[in-house]
Amino acid sequence: MSYENPPLPEEVNVGRENVLLEFLRLAAGLAVVMALISAAMYFGGSRLARLIPFDTERRWVGERVLGIEVASNPKHAEVEAYLRGLTARLAAQMDMPPGMELRVHYADTALPNAFASLGGHIAVTRGLYERMDSENALALVLAHEIAHVRARDPIAGIGGSASMILAVTLLTGNAGNLSAAFAGVVQRGYSRRAEEQADEAAIAALRRVYGHAGGGAAVFEGFARWRQEGHGLQGPSLLSTHPLDEERIARLKQAAQGWDAQRQPLVALPAQK
Repeated sequence: MSYENPPLPEEVNVGRENVLLEFLRLAAGLAVVMALISAAMYFGGSRLARLIPFDTERRWVGERVLGIEVASNPKHAEVEAYLRGLTARLAAQMDMPPGMELRVHYADTALPNAFASLGGHIAVTRGLYERMDSENALALVLAHEIAHVRARDPIAGIGGSASMILAVTLLTGNAGNLSAAFAGVVQRGYSRRAEEQADEAAIAALRRVYGHAGGGAAVFEGFARWRQEGHGLQGPSLLSTHPLDEERIARLKQAAQGWDAQRQPLVALPAQK
């Protein structure tokens, strides 16, 4: 008995669908997989990072302020002392965990900004300080950043980003500039929910310190004017895209309802020399 291979139909190994469509389908599937892995790594890394003791975080960064250059300048000594005092007053009303030390820095740069960095560091720029209409407005900004430190948002952002970068590195073999990426996380701000929680904590702190939340809306009204001056999308991490200026202004005005500006005047900021 002999065997012969049966004849095969032509184009048996050729797909019936368009090659381009098949490629796009595969590419889309790969993109979805990468997005899911990156998201899982980010949120997992963020959650694990919050478990790192604050003392460990503080020892790790030391005196470095990740995200901006700060340098001690004798001519700014009075402003820095004032910022430290105001920060201490606010923190005393915000139920800070034991041992969570805050260190506020004044950066001589025209860009209006303020943000919380690793190790309890908080940076305030000259551009922001000069745009504050009152101590109450500045206090809202500082309390907002204190709330981020208290919630461990800076290290959570770094931990999430580091995990996501690791995932991308394993998948693509290219890590890029890690230090620049970490600094960018600090500057960009946090999730919408984290920003809203920090705003709520800041409003509560203002009420405890001043007896009202008046003056806070001026912060974002001032930032809105700053944008209208033609500065484009470049701006403070406080504006990060979440929540929108209009939402925050409305929330702060709502929080200030019942405030009598005549009976409870806003506190003036010390003039810079």
